[in-house]
Amino acid sequence: PGGGGLEVLDTVAVTDTTTADMMTWDIGEQGFVMGLDAEVPAVLGRHAGPVVERLLSQHRLTVPDIAGWVLHPGGPAILEAVRDAVGLADEALEPSRAVLRDYGNCSSPTVLLILERVAASLAEGDHAVVMAFGPGLTLYATLLRKR
Repeated sequence: PGGGGLEVLDTVAVTDTTTADMMTWDIGEQGFVMGLDAEVPAVLGRHAGPVVERLLSQHRLTVPDIAGWVLHPGGPAILEAVRDAVGLADEALEPSRAVLRDYGNCSSPTVLLILERVAASLAEGDHAVVMAFGPGLTLYATLLRKR
């Protein structure tokens, strides 16, 4: 209860263990060091469409039903691969591109900066999808609804 918040409706996570070495975190002398293979965008693109389809179909939703997209901007190539795989309009990537431009890739917290912007633009009952990516190579997608 209470209005204006976001309700988590569902989450889907998929790990492609055949690509586990493409995104890594190691602890070094200077702190955390991320390893990122140039093929990561292609791998994410291969999985993003089926992940979103699985998430949305369980709620009888389609891509056009989603008012906001919160895509972790690991970089422009990742955003473009997900856009193409899911069939998003270029405008759907603007909040992610704006945060990448304004703050860079801040690792996991970057998604929260994008979510803040997208949530402010949602009306009651609107749906949003949050997508993040991590080592393993793992894709996470969460369906939200504005209350």
